[in-house]
Amino acid sequence: MAKSVTHLTPGKVLAVLVTYGTPATATASWQSLRATEAGQRLQWLVYDNSPHRLEDLPADIHYEHHPDNPGVSAAYLRAAQRATSIGASWLLLLDQDSVFDVDWFAQYAEAVLQHPDQQLFVPLVQHGETVVSPAPMRWGRAWASSEAPAPLFDLALYACINAGMLIELAAYQRSGGHLAEVALDFSDTAFLYFFRRQQSTGVLVPSKLEHRLSGAEKVGYAQRLHRFKLYCRDGRAFVDSGGPRLAIFGWMLWRAVLLSVRYRRFGFFWVFSRALFTH
Repeated sequence: MAKSVTHLTPGKVLAVLVTYGTPATATASWQSLRATEAGQRLQWLVYDNSPHRLEDLPADIHYEHHPDNPGVSAAYLRAAQRATSIGASWLLLLDQDSVFDVDWFAQYAEAVLQHPDQQLFVPLVQHGETVVSPAPMRWGRAWASSEAPAPLFDLALYACINAGMLIELAAYQRSGGHLAEVALDFSDTAFLYFFRRQQSTGVLVPSKLEHRLSGAEKVGYAQRLHRFKLYCRDGRAFVDSGGPRLAIFGWMLWRAVLLSVRYRRFGFFWVFSRALFTH
């Protein structure tokens, strides 16, 4: 296994911020990172999936507008291309809703220094007092926990979300990166499923990331049904790309059951059956 670069500097990190419907400068990730000296020295790519361009950014920020909304996986793949062209060695994956510690960069740099043979570093992501990443992986999905794993953990036993993930560019490229077909749901799961074939472990950085869980808000039936269609679309794409068929379809079915009970409507089963038997 090739060793990673052991001296992490902000200028060698490309931070890719994926946005939708919110200006980059109004996001929690941007504001918490740009408030730090290291965050101002990062290379930046703002990948805007909004229907309409929302802002003009400083000249040192590389901005791309993708109104067709190809998803977060496409953004991260594009970031790898951009990182190669500008000579960056690391990718820092960001979403809109994460708040970083003030000393975040020192913690990442120390973790890289202490684990020179590792290529993937993740913060402790919390929603309130609940740990959502890295979270124990059981029966093909992650389960929120009250405890964090050991600093060096098995990627087959713990799941990590994209937000805050620092990945060595060369390792990302060797693994094939994110699956463009898995646009949103299962994006991080699919990436790590194939990444761990070349690197079985990840490093927990002693830095906390406060994260707002998507999908927790109450919405109407039509909006939830549409959201479930996207979930099934991405789950099917993951299976078609070589993902664990039984686990993915099993959780799609379980979600269809839960949503049908919650909304007292059976459209979720129709969507699930279409995803199951199409292709």
